[in-house]
Amino acid sequence: MLKLNEKLHILLSIVIFSGIVFSCSSNNDELFFYEKEDFKLIGWKQKGSFEKEFENSTFAKWGYIRGSEVAIILYENPEIADSQGNIEGSDQTEILDEPESTDLDSGDTGAFYGPKVEKTTCRGFDKITVFRGECPRREPLFTAFKVDGNALIMIEPLRTENQESTKQRLGQLIESLKKKINR
Repeated sequence: MLKLNEKLHILLSIVIFSGIVFSCSSNNDELFFYEKEDFKLIGWKQKGSFEKEFENSTFAKWGYIRGSEVAIILYENPEIADSQGNIEGSDQTEILDEPESTDLDSGDTGAFYGPKVEKTTCRGFDKITVFRGECPRREPLFTAFKVDGNALIMIEPLRTENQESTKQRLGQLIESLKKKINR
């Protein structure tokens, strides 16, 4: 009888230990399902649409948060966002090392963006080019992106930011949004 009790005690201990381990473990990469209204919680103001149609997306708009342009692309589920969103985010933020000349930007001294980038901006001004109306470097407007849950979020850098600080700010915006959603 003692052996049976020992076996039951061991089995019960294993079950309790397993329950504690699984209930106490948390997944930091919890998959959120965002809705377009959620982004208003962090001050996002929708301003416009993309000409491009983002494949498998349910919502694709750009707007502003605290002086920076931010694009929100929502997908039906996190799996589609993970596959399609990473492709689209990479395409929309592609910066080239060497400029390409285009007919569209004939006054520019160089187009430093990939062929699929829709929104571009002029960067690298000096005092002379401002007066000539030229654009020294035409680059993608959005320089950082992150796929989180069912969303692709792309962000424009502030004038004082480098690539790393733009990515950090994007991460902070997403964390702030998750805290406010509180689902």
